[in-house]
Amino acid sequence: MIEIVWVALGLGLLALMLPAKPVLRAVASLAILLAVLAVFQTTGGRGTVTVSASYVIVACVGLVGLVAFWRKSSPWLFVPLAAYLAFGMAFIWDGGAGQSGGTMNIVYIMLAWAAGAFMGSSFRDRAELDRSFTVLLVLIVVFQVLVTALQTLGVPIFELTGRSLDLEGGRANGTFTHPSTIGKVLTLVMMLLMPMTRAADATTRKLALFGLLLSIVPIALSASRANFVSALAMILVWSLLQPRDTKFFSRRFLLPALVGVVSLFFVDSILERFNKDPVGGEREHFMEVALVQFADTPWFGVGPANYVRVVGMRDALTAEGWPVHNAFMLQIVELGIIGALLFFLPLLYMFVRSVLAMRLVSRQGDYARAVVAYLPAFVLISWTGWGMLAPGMAALLFFCLAFSMQQVTSKATPVVSVSEVALVPVRGRSSLRS
Repeated sequence: MIEIVWVALGLGLLALMLPAKPVLRAVASLAILLAVLAVFQTTGGRGTVTVSASYVIVACVGLVGLVAFWRKSSPWLFVPLAAYLAFGMAFIWDGGAGQSGGTMNIVYIMLAWAAGAFMGSSFRDRAELDRSFTVLLVLIVVFQVLVTALQTLGVPIFELTGRSLDLEGGRANGTFTHPSTIGKVLTLVMMLLMPMTRAADATTRKLALFGLLLSIVPIALSASRANFVSALAMILVWSLLQPRDTKFFSRRFLLPALVGVVSLFFVDSILERFNKDPVGGEREHFMEVALVQFADTPWFGVGPANYVRVVGMRDALTAEGWPVHNAFMLQIVELGIIGALLFFLPLLYMFVRSVLAMRLVSRQGDYARAVVAYLPAFVLISWTGWGMLAPGMAALLFFCLAFSMQQVTSKATPVVSVSEVALVPVRGRSSLRS
């Protein structure tokens, strides 16, 4: 039944995208994509391809984005990676269904980037869409709050199954198959909400603030330490990066103060997990095993989604299905140094562009500061787990950053640097913001 719903939504999305893109069509299309990526992610493994309607929807939008916005989609960022994967599958790695599935999932992630760029171009320089965009994001947060609250109360909804149930039972997981996923998703939603706290519309700003505060609740109920710390770090960095035109307390420190108060209600559960498992289970062992394999195949790796099969030959725990709990190391071992650098190239490009633009007092600067604030969260989450490389999660990551890139690289809005703000009359500064 759920697949029928996805197909219906996919057909509706394509129908909305074919004509010109008025406000309603743009918002409806983004709503469907966010539902696919941020609420009901595909559950396929890294070595398998789940040809579900969610895959089809993202792939179709990505292909449309490549055709309609070839230059804006930055496809050149992925050409080296695509060529490397083709060469590796043909001449380096040993092939097999797992590697083929892993390669197809990377292609899916590339298309998610194109889809994000396509949707971002529809919202670029469109301040009138800020409120609708913020409402969509807040609805995602509210839905996850309701689901995690019900799960915490013992209501059997979106229940964990299999190994996740055995190991993570008792932790809220939202609509996802593992408790840690909800924090990864909501930190990305928070990244998109933060620029809206500086929108020209007061209602939009209040909604964004409400969404940011509420996002802490599901993250805390999932009891994920890295996600919880990452979310708090994001808020703090975002506040510290605010330009000089921001009031000292009402804008710069009010948000972290409110988030700190909300977080106090959940500190005990987070500390309890630290006390029960201070070193994160077998993480050190998995890293040692990964480093041994890396020494054997440093440059080209063992092949996409081939980690467990190859490394499991020398380690019993890995053979049970446990990869190294470090997304960077996992990608390096699978794709080698060369392939991992090519895979993370679009993200590095996005972060560099954001650093260069974060001093602008404009819509572009707001998005740039949000991306920069997300950087420490991304590093911490990826360093302490491998979940960022799961197909659905990686697709959402690339989608959100590509969407943000369209806002950061926009040139339609007049921009000034922070050092020039003092030269602009107070009443005239609103004209610098879209």
